[in-house]
Amino acid sequence: MHIVDTTRLPWELVVPNTRGGDVWRKVILAAKGGKQVSYDIRFERFGEGDRGYNSIRHRHDFEQLRFAALGRMDLGFDVLEEGDVGYFPANAYYGPQKCEGALILVAQWGDRFVTKEESDAAVAELSKHGEFRDGIYHAVGEGGRPFNKDPLNAIWEQVFGEPYKPQKPRYRQPVLITPSAFGWSESDGVTQSRKHGVFTENGLAVESVQWHTDGSFEAPAGDPRPTFLFTTKGSFTHDGQEFGPHTGVWAESGEGVTVGGESGSELLMVRFPAPSSRITLGLS
Repeated sequence: MHIVDTTRLPWELVVPNTRGGDVWRKVILAAKGGKQVSYDIRFERFGEGDRGYNSIRHRHDFEQLRFAALGRMDLGFDVLEEGDVGYFPANAYYGPQKCEGALILVAQWGDRFVTKEESDAAVAELSKHGEFRDGIYHAVGEGGRPFNKDPLNAIWEQVFGEPYKPQKPRYRQPVLITPSAFGWSESDGVTQSRKHGVFTENGLAVESVQWHTDGSFEAPAGDPRPTFLFTTKGSFTHDGQEFGPHTGVWAESGEGVTVGGESGSELLMVRFPAPSSRITLGLS
């Protein structure tokens, strides 16, 4: 089990940043890449004023989950308000995005996932032939004809050496969830829950958990889906370690997790698709 108390980590400016504005991050789990599903989770803070974050309308072949811990993010088609959870399906368009000063939990996963190291190397190579400017990659193609491209797609093509060909999205646009609008379940031991949804054939499951009395909450072992907990309110313990809000707890596929909490504490729990899942259909 992997526990990261983000309040103990410094903010790191994302460099290079191929979008507009500034983004700082605290890494909870770094993607490993490879042929199976890889997971990347970080807590991000966005710039303000003329350094506010912005991006063009775009789509990508990986899946994404966002939780607005503080502030809000304009997604173009709607707004992720403070406390909301957003599920962004692979290949579904969203944006243009705008965000200033917010703290957002961002989780991304896919079976052709570009790691930070691969992305940095691709940006360095692409910068020899073009320019990342105003959230767009500008370059000149064969015959001297200029073209513009979404930076993520340009990076993807550089890494995999083939044209980016998006598939049909499972959902046509992101799904925005208002957790506070859900009712709590009956008590299950020391906790109760709000079930927010299960998505796709790969079984992505999202719920909130609240302690109604002091005690331990357990996500049992044996599920092939990795489990991620993100604390949002209260006080928690694990194996003698104490932590509060904005802590990430990661349990690998098949691994169980037990966390103690005080009455009134809350967290977001995500069961991610198993490593053997197929996000990109037809992937060999």
